[in-house]
Amino acid sequence: MIISRPMSGKIRTARNYVQTVLILLFFVTPWLRWNGMQLIRLDIPERKFFLFGNIFAPQEGYFLHFFLIGAGLCLFLFTSLIGRVWCGWACPQTIYSDVFDYIGGLIQGSKYGKKDSPLIGRAVTHTVWFLVSALASAAWIAYFADPYLMLSYFQKFEIREELPTWTYFFGFFTLAMYADIAFVREQFCKYACPYARFQTVMMDTNSINITYDFNRGEPRRKGTTKIGDCTACNMCLVVCPTGIDIREGTNVWCIACGKCSDACTKQMQKEGKKTLIGYWSENQIKEKTNSIKWIRPRTVVYAGGLLLVLTVLSLLLWERVPLYLSVLADRNIQPVDVGDGKVRNFYEAQMQNLTLENRSLRFEIQRTDLEGVRRLWIGGTEEAVVELPANSDRRYRLFIELEPTPQDASQKSHEITLKVYDIHDPKFQKTNVVPFLLPISIAKKKNQSVARNIWTRVSNEPFFL
Repeated sequence: MIISRPMSGKIRTARNYVQTVLILLFFVTPWLRWNGMQLIRLDIPERKFFLFGNIFAPQEGYFLHFFLIGAGLCLFLFTSLIGRVWCGWACPQTIYSDVFDYIGGLIQGSKYGKKDSPLIGRAVTHTVWFLVSALASAAWIAYFADPYLMLSYFQKFEIREELPTWTYFFGFFTLAMYADIAFVREQFCKYACPYARFQTVMMDTNSINITYDFNRGEPRRKGTTKIGDCTACNMCLVVCPTGIDIREGTNVWCIACGKCSDACTKQMQKEGKKTLIGYWSENQIKEKTNSIKWIRPRTVVYAGGLLLVLTVLSLLLWERVPLYLSVLADRNIQPVDVGDGKVRNFYEAQMQNLTLENRSLRFEIQRTDLEGVRRLWIGGTEEAVVELPANSDRRYRLFIELEPTPQDASQKSHEITLKVYDIHDPKFQKTNVVPFLLPISIAKKKNQSVARNIWTRVSNEPFFL
């Protein structure tokens, strides 16, 4: 475990503002409500995802696919433009490591991170770290469970034989976060984080990243002999949380936190010079220019792909009807000849209202190749209207009755397109194609009738005689 020396500066101050905003968003968002529903919540037991007043079902998983593809392309684009800005400014691993360091410094003062730090100070520090881990874990779980119910459970805490499922995850995440941030820290960034490995593929010599100005700094000062601007104070190495020397060039372990830049800025101010470390590209250093080449083949490809994904996702969301509809033939009940020349098929209709409004939904046959008179029943009524409450799902028994014509009986299987729409909002509609099968008895009668007609016609032909 490496606990680097704290370093203040412009970059550190900017990172404090950004990280404070991100932490507040992380903790506050689960408590916000939209029309009585949680603003963002992935309800795994109910198999629903709440997002800004919208409810998504697992059957709409393609939205998640597009979102993940867009997030990946966004990561690629910003990495190619401004390097590992995610790692140094927004990654939870970095943010909570900084929070733990702040707590450690607040409790132990200058002794924090040193071997001779008092045992009591270290014990208090680790206790507070554990409590922070518990709070962060509770906030994370609140994106999957109702935080108000969680709070009520803690307020009325009592020993029960069966605990809520989220309590087990709460204990696991608390221990995992404490072990990770208190002991693993930036070692995860160096050895386990996959982003550290493929970031070098996405970056090039025009990508902005924490860079050392070797033109001005090298060769470094030796003793009292001034050669380059670098004084060889090694402060950039001392403050680095991953323990690298940025002067040796771009390193896969660098998380672009900018602590080395703040340290160099302070040292160079003593010399009356500008910092040797900053957010620059390698080409800016080599060509000694301030211009940045933002438009490059890789950035165009990443931006184009991201724009395409966002466009498709926006169109899908625009055309989305928040209603899940599935109508399947009932396998337990075969098509029935109910007499008087009528045939009845049975179906199971499953619907899920993915809105926060009650819906009055009507079923009707939109199109079919059947010629006979058709009737449709659902919920025991020929009106074929059902009431579907907000944020609920229901199953209904549905059947279609037909008086088949000879033309209908020429085929055993037909297709019917059902349309379901809201009586008060006709635009709220969906369709489902279902099969309509004729009983074998009717098909046999039809086949016998056809065979008899053919025999009569053939027997009357002259050549047959």
